[in-house]
Amino acid sequence: MNSIIAQIKAHRRYKIVITLTVVGLILLIIRVVSTQTILFTFLLWNLFLALLPLVFSKSLRYSSRISNSKFLGVLFIILWLLFIPNSPYIVTDLKHVDNDYGIQWFDLTLILVFAINGLLIGIISMLDIFKLLQNKYSTKITHSVVGLICILGGFGIFLGRFLRFNSWDIFTKPDTLFYSIFHTLFMKETWIWTILFGGFMWISFLLIKPLLVKKNIPAN
Repeated sequence: MNSIIAQIKAHRRYKIVITLTVVGLILLIIRVVSTQTILFTFLLWNLFLALLPLVFSKSLRYSSRISNSKFLGVLFIILWLLFIPNSPYIVTDLKHVDNDYGIQWFDLTLILVFAINGLLIGIISMLDIFKLLQNKYSTKITHSVVGLICILGGFGIFLGRFLRFNSWDIFTKPDTLFYSIFHTLFMKETWIWTILFGGFMWISFLLIKPLLVKKNIPAN
């Protein structure tokens, strides 16, 4: 825990996350007060879900108890895979800009702040996994695995946005979830959206990753 806290204090990337979180909260409060509605408070919940993969990835990297336990290691990897789609998912909340309860330009700014924050958190978390894989496998294999993770994440975003499933539904209603997954696999739209969302995650990772490790910002 101490190593995680020290890293947060040392690296600029976390200061950006904290800044975006504060800005997002201020904008959200302004919107709630000015419109007298709580329509967009769901962004807080979505941002919390976006943070969970980072908690899991940091635990995998820096907790000796988890790294020394095969059971806990596998458990946290599974949890990370289940929740990583929540980080870029906030981008799809831009669909809510067109509504009757606020000013569209303000809503666009509000959602973009949360979406960029969630995406950045997800990329930081993916970078953790990238480094873990890179310690065991070649760079080529590591990139291939991360690419596959992005495709799986794209499918997760599709399930969340269009079928309205949540990450924890695999525990609360697995029958319904797997039934829906089986049937959507035969739909062309499923693969189109999965590739689009997954490609977005992959490209975002490739573009943002160099920005996180340059200018004397260590990757560890």
